[in-house]
Amino acid sequence: MLRFLLATLAAVAVVLCSPSAAGAQALDESQPADGAVLAEPPEQLVFTFDEPIGTQNRVSAACNSNPYVVPAAVVSADALTLTATLESPMPQGNCVVEYTVTGPDGEGGTQGRISFSIRSSPVTTPGVTVDPTATTTPPTTAPAADDSDDDSSPSPQYDTASATDGSTWLGRLLSTLGLSVLFGALVLIVAAWPEGPEYILAVRFLRSVWILAVLGTVLYVVALSAAIKGESLANGLNPSSWLDLLDAGWPGRAALARLVLVVLSGWVVLRPERVIDPTTQLPAIALPTLAVAAVGLSRTGGDLAVLGVAAGILHVLAMAVWLGAVVLLARVVLAGPGDEDLVHAVRGFGRISGPAIVVTVLTGLVQMYRIVGGGLFSTGHGRLLLVKVVAVALMLFIGMTTRQVANHRLARASDLAPSSADSLRRAFGTEALIGIVVLGLSAGLLSFTPAKASVAQLDTFAVERRVVDPTSGIELVVALEPGTVGTNRLRVEVTSPPSGLAGLEVVLIPPVGSGGNEIVQSIPLSGAGVADSGEGGGVPLPVAGAWTLQVNATSATGPLNASQSFDVRNADGTLSTSDIGTVAPAPLATPAPTTVVPSTSTPG
Repeated sequence: MLRFLLATLAAVAVVLCSPSAAGAQALDESQPADGAVLAEPPEQLVFTFDEPIGTQNRVSAACNSNPYVVPAAVVSADALTLTATLESPMPQGNCVVEYTVTGPDGEGGTQGRISFSIRSSPVTTPGVTVDPTATTTPPTTAPAADDSDDDSSPSPQYDTASATDGSTWLGRLLSTLGLSVLFGALVLIVAAWPEGPEYILAVRFLRSVWILAVLGTVLYVVALSAAIKGESLANGLNPSSWLDLLDAGWPGRAALARLVLVVLSGWVVLRPERVIDPTTQLPAIALPTLAVAAVGLSRTGGDLAVLGVAAGILHVLAMAVWLGAVVLLARVVLAGPGDEDLVHAVRGFGRISGPAIVVTVLTGLVQMYRIVGGGLFSTGHGRLLLVKVVAVALMLFIGMTTRQVANHRLARASDLAPSSADSLRRAFGTEALIGIVVLGLSAGLLSFTPAKASVAQLDTFAVERRVVDPTSGIELVVALEPGTVGTNRLRVEVTSPPSGLAGLEVVLIPPVGSGGNEIVQSIPLSGAGVADSGEGGGVPLPVAGAWTLQVNATSATGPLNASQSFDVRNADGTLSTSDIGTVAPAPLATPAPTTVVPSTSTPG
């Protein structure tokens, strides 16, 4: 036993005293820190170790899964710090940096990695800093060296139209589905089936759809808050980032309100009899009603915005009554034979579904006229809307047929027979399934920009240039305001493709001989959506003259390289030199200039 202990102690001593163990370097800290979220790209990568390091070291990086070249790193005089000074800004997105350091004698080696994310990637020109993240507002003036700490820049502004990823769509669908079914089921219970809360199957059903609504709404808020800032879904899991939705207009605020209201609706779901109790009926039905109404604020742009808000809220409320009640019938009321109260529930559905269908169709037509107009076949939004119209028509046809059969079978029935329950359950189940498909299409429509909405949102811009490329399938509009010397608001709206867009950038080339530098704006859109620098911010145009606008991007079907000319006027709106004035700013009353790019297009 003693011999074994001595051998063990000797082995431990060898390990502790070996050069490689004694000289193992552990990372004390790094700049940027691991997991940091940076407003701008770092100028240096700095690693500080607890033990001296040698001179044979290596630092490599990759951003957005693409390699990034890191210059040779320098070791400090005390051999504890390794610094790599970056020659070009890292791109916006997620970056991973790996390092390998050796011991002072050049032997051994320690490896590690850090990761961080960058919200924007400025491109520096002489005297000017340009922020290529079009969804945030850069400083209104060119920052000088002593103004780097100035906090007077405008607050960030976001646009929920840029949220087109699958997580946002799925969250929007699950949230709307859960809320609609919950609200419609409660309306049917109040209107025609007060015995519903006495059924354990009905109580379980209400709690299940409420859980679905909560999970879907949380996913929607997380994905939306991440998407509008161009961050990963994991960054959106931080509840503090959800407050950025307050800067995303009414759709963003409505998403937060929806989350609060759907959580509060749990008070009703825990005891569904509250919706039929006169003392608690008003707040019990008000909470899910307001939660569904918040869904109607998902899109507030376009012509006649006030009418659109009212029509949108009525549309989702009526749709929820229609869909939620039919789902309750298919899943609970008609689950098997029963007493007379089940017959009353089916008959009551016929009474409330008729007005709900009429309101749903009429408000849908109002919204179609208001934001689509004649763009049903010319835009992706319009074509998807046509598919939705066909699905609604099919749902309406099946629903009307089912109601006729139900009225015939239950006209004089005092209870629900097994055969009637079985046949009606299949019919109402088909209607409900088509309704869920319609909700999926509606969630997808919010990822597209309607034809008339895009025109209405651009009506304050002095310069508007439209690019259409049949080969790559890219359609977009670039707009500038006020189109004069100084800082100009920049807005880029992509209408096609809905996804798969990469490397979108806008290059502004100054007049020949002006001595100015190109301004490159990277646009954080991967498909249909809007990126807007917001009021008071954008790109600085230092000289008047005939500028060139160049748009570069790549889609799944090919690249886009297109250019157009536009005038930048003096601050007073005049054209004072002879080499400009060839392209006057196009008023919105006339068609905007359009570039149709052939398949052999080359950079302008």
